[in-house]
Amino acid sequence: VMSSVTLRIIFLASALSFSYAAQCGDCWCVPGNGGLDDCPSWSPQDDFSPELLTDLKSKTLTNPFDPLTCDPYSDPSCETTPPQQYVDSPTAVCGMLFSGPSESPCGTYSLRSYMSADEALNDSAYITHTGACGLCSTSQDLYAYITQPDMTHEGKKCATKGLIHEEWGKKCYMNLGFTEPCAEIWNYDGIYDGKKCAGICVLNLFADNNGPPPACELNDCLECDEDEAGPVFKEVAGRTRRRSGLNEEIGRGCDEFAKIDIDEAMC
Repeated sequence: VMSSVTLRIIFLASALSFSYAAQCGDCWCVPGNGGLDDCPSWSPQDDFSPELLTDLKSKTLTNPFDPLTCDPYSDPSCETTPPQQYVDSPTAVCGMLFSGPSESPCGTYSLRSYMSADEALNDSAYITHTGACGLCSTSQDLYAYITQPDMTHEGKKCATKGLIHEEWGKKCYMNLGFTEPCAEIWNYDGIYDGKKCAGICVLNLFADNNGPPPACELNDCLECDEDEAGPVFKEVAGRTRRRSGLNEEIGRGCDEFAKIDIDEAMC
């Protein structure tokens, strides 16, 4: 268990140190082959109209996931309600099927996982992210990701609160705009991370997210998070920034980003 002194140090560092969209040399992402490959000719969408943000927040989901009744980090048998589909498929995508009335056809939607992008498009679904649908796949959670571009910074603050009291952490994530189920998996991720990677992260409190180009390697704290907590989070959350085609404040491999035009993916 982390000491109160360690928690105060982490909270102070999270309040003092943050950045936004990462660069690796002249590229918006980390090219393959240790950074030696060419930078992609495209880049993630970074301009979102107020109308789009209002629309994302106001859509009604007809088949939401229930709040978690277990912690997937401590209970390998933990399942969502309803159960997720195709979580082990590397080609799976999460689609939105719109079913609103004629006067507002894009106002109501359901989420459905598909084995492939072609399957989703053949079903007239709008692909909202790669990977199976999960607790963070809603349009409201996409809104939260867009309006909170530096989740490393905000996540440190919420994770610190979660390590003190679980409910404080969840409320912190909900105050960032996330739905309750999404806030729960973020909270469990932060608590697990804080316990599993605490020693490493204390040594990297003021370290840059990435090392120098061309490789732009993750610092040891972020690498610990990626290795220890990342797999469970991606599986249960479904939506991540990279899977949604959003850039982030940590330099990541170019091949990790989905090429999604969010304006076109919203009906």
